[in-house]
Amino acid sequence: MRSHLDAQLLLAVVRGDWDLTASLAPQVPAQRFVDRCLACDVHPWVDAALRARPDAAGLAPAALAGLGTLRAKVRADNMLLAARAEQALDLLLATGVRPIALKGVDFLHRFYRFDERTSDDVDLLVRRQDLAAALRALEAAGWEAPAEPRRTHYIRSSHHLPLVAPGPVPVNFELHWNLAQAGRYGVDVDGLFRRARPLAISGRDVLRLDDVDAATHLLLHHFSHYFDPRLKWLVDFGHLAAAEGFDWAGVVARCREWRIATAAGISLVHLRKLHPRLFPAGLLRQLPVARWRRLLSAPLLSNHPLELYRGSGKRRVQLYLAAVMLERPAELPGWLLHRRRRDVSTGDNPLDARHDES
Repeated sequence: MRSHLDAQLLLAVVRGDWDLTASLAPQVPAQRFVDRCLACDVHPWVDAALRARPDAAGLAPAALAGLGTLRAKVRADNMLLAARAEQALDLLLATGVRPIALKGVDFLHRFYRFDERTSDDVDLLVRRQDLAAALRALEAAGWEAPAEPRRTHYIRSSHHLPLVAPGPVPVNFELHWNLAQAGRYGVDVDGLFRRARPLAISGRDVLRLDDVDAATHLLLHHFSHYFDPRLKWLVDFGHLAAAEGFDWAGVVARCREWRIATAAGISLVHLRKLHPRLFPAGLLRQLPVARWRRLLSAPLLSNHPLELYRGSGKRRVQLYLAAVMLERPAELPGWLLHRRRRDVSTGDNPLDARHDES
């Protein structure tokens, strides 16, 4: 495990275990620690956490310097992303579309200082009946969707359409109509909007998920990214769980309602490995992963402190895990058939050109 000291040191910081941090810090080269923070996408948050401590938890000055340089870039990136997000929101609100801001767009405005969290893109959820109007407004202002056939592929097989904002520096957007593939899971989008809370973004009145929906979404998102090494979502969980009146029982109920209990359960197995104290132990009993599923996935288990499974970045491993963790195993043949036919079958998405023509 000595080869993983940099990962253990990062987890100690994320967990707030400052005694362990101080013990490990002298054993880890500064640049290796900085590189690990960057790879796990928590470099600005780690920089803020360390600078809040008088002794910087024993980290070498070179590590703090490296993190500070990276955080300065996050500050510039977030300024550009925020500007493009505000432009998009102005376009949508002028069209009468009031979106739900998802993940980073929401959390940055509630939980973090402006430069403490990275954001890869701007995720906005709109009602299905608003999709066509929203896309027209954005494309008319220069936002670009993928060319065919990728455009139709996303519309028929995914739950969002990627867009790129105009300007010399690309800023990625995702226009969502769901939080997950509709045929595989049962997310009630109308329910999301009924429960949504107001969110002010630079004077713009939009919406955010309520905290139970946001936490449930993070569990599903973590599974959908096949236990991605990025730790910023783990930090997001910490903020959500610390909110007054946060309801873990509500999260369990929502997982069952959305038919993601197995996906959420295996996500919890990984997240509790990363930060055992953050998630109540009883959650695993309420969202159990069947023994046969654990046996089928056991050969892939990893002893790396940041990983749940080996090779989870490889597509064949992802498809295997998706099949093993499918909520209703009897639906596996139908799911596989749908994967083969989805790009050539006209769907009911309002953005599907053939759907419009029919």
